[in-house]
Amino acid sequence: MFELNGRESGSPDTLERNSDEVKPVIGYYGYWTVLTYLSAVSAVLGMYFAVGGNIRAALVCLMLSGLCDMFDGPAARLKKRTEREKNYGIQIDAFADIISFGALPVVIGYAVSSGSQAQNGMLAGIAIFTAYLLASLIRLAYFCVTETELKRKNARRVYFEGLPTTSVALIIPFAYSVCSFFDISLLPAVYNALLAVLAVAFVLRVKIPKPRGLFLLILALIGLSVLFSILLFG
Repeated sequence: MFELNGRESGSPDTLERNSDEVKPVIGYYGYWTVLTYLSAVSAVLGMYFAVGGNIRAALVCLMLSGLCDMFDGPAARLKKRTEREKNYGIQIDAFADIISFGALPVVIGYAVSSGSQAQNGMLAGIAIFTAYLLASLIRLAYFCVTETELKRKNARRVYFEGLPTTSVALIIPFAYSVCSFFDISLLPAVYNALLAVLAVAFVLRVKIPKPRGLFLLILALIGLSVLFSILLFG
């Protein structure tokens, strides 16, 4: 076939590029991206609540972000996507995750620690928050690279390397519920220690099986229990 700008005029890449060029805005806004966008929106609301001192509402927003992230992948697989749309899905998911599970826990940590620590404690907290956010960034960037490689091979992910950042949507609210239930007054110290452990777990080269089927249902039930605990006793 004839070539257009060095490419075959009927090639998939050209067709995808041309279909994008007729849009008035960049990006993709189908049903398969809505949950990812809602995850980021929920995280921004969570930051607003945290800064305002409403930690309970911030944790609920964190869990809602986790719920959106749990189902955005299955929703995306319902649509027959082009290669560009698949790559966009990988990238936008990681960008949303750094907001929801990287930045939001740090803002919550700042809100929890504010006014309850001495200067030295605050400096230690800032160091932990920085390390946590950097570890989240590294973990998500590495995930994008490996996920893209799997897509090229038409392979499916069987396990994660390092603790998935999404897991904090359940781990942090669970820890908060335990502290609230036992009336632990040293919550800032507990929270900072938890973020430090999570930061190491994000970048540690350990293989964690990808949850599926019954295990996902169990996680969902645990999440509901934690949510009710936060709403009733937080």
